[in-house]
Amino acid sequence: MICLFGPDGSGKTTLARLLALYLRLRGYSVCVVWVRASHSVAFVLYRFFRLFRSFRGVCNPFHGVCIPSRLRRVWLFIEFVSIIPAVLVKFVALRVFGCFVVGERGLIDLPVWLAVSLRDYRVLWSVFSRASIALSRLLCVNIYVRAELDALLSRRRGYPEAYTIPLQLKLYDLISRAYSQPSVDTSRSNIYRSLREVVEIARRRVRNLV
Repeated sequence: MICLFGPDGSGKTTLARLLALYLRLRGYSVCVVWVRASHSVAFVLYRFFRLFRSFRGVCNPFHGVCIPSRLRRVWLFIEFVSIIPAVLVKFVALRVFGCFVVGERGLIDLPVWLAVSLRDYRVLWSVFSRASIALSRLLCVNIYVRAELDALLSRRRGYPEAYTIPLQLKLYDLISRAYSQPSVDTSRSNIYRSLREVVEIARRRVRNLV
C-alpha cells in the first residue's frame, strides 16, 4: 500500500490517479482510496450537531461545526474509533483481496486535520494521533506531497478550507520531519516529474515493484 499525505492543493489526488494508471499499465490491479477524518460515527454526529446553533461555526469548513473545547478529548476518541472501519474496508480488505492500494489520503492526514479543525495543536501529540501515525507506518509506504504556500493558496483559491492551508502546511512539515518521511515537492515541478519521484520512492520501499 502506498499512501500520499499532505496539505490541500499539494497534488495528492492527481498523483494518486497517475500512479494508479502507471501501475495498471504494468499489470497490477489497483484501487485508489482515501481517508482523512469524520468517517462513520463521527460523520453522523457532525450532521446531528449542525442542527444546533451552539455547535455551528467555521472550525470545520466542510461540516460548518465547531466542537466545544470541553468535548475535544472525547471527540478525538470518536474520530479515531470512527476511522478504523474505513481503514479496514478501504485499505486492509482491498489488499487482502489482491488490490494494490494507493491512498490519495491516509491515516497521517487524520491528526493534522483534527488539529486544524479543533484548533488545538496539542492533538498532534495525543495518544490517538500517535496511534494513527504508527498504524499508517505499519500499513503503508507513506510519501509526503507538499508545495510552497503560494502554490497551495493559488490552487485552492475559493475553496472553503483555503484559510486553513497555512496551518496545514506547518503541521505537515512538522510531522514529516519528526518521522523522517520521504517527500515530493510539486511547487514548481511538472506533474509527470513529480510522478517519477513518487515511483522512485515506491520502488525503493516496495519489494518487487516493477
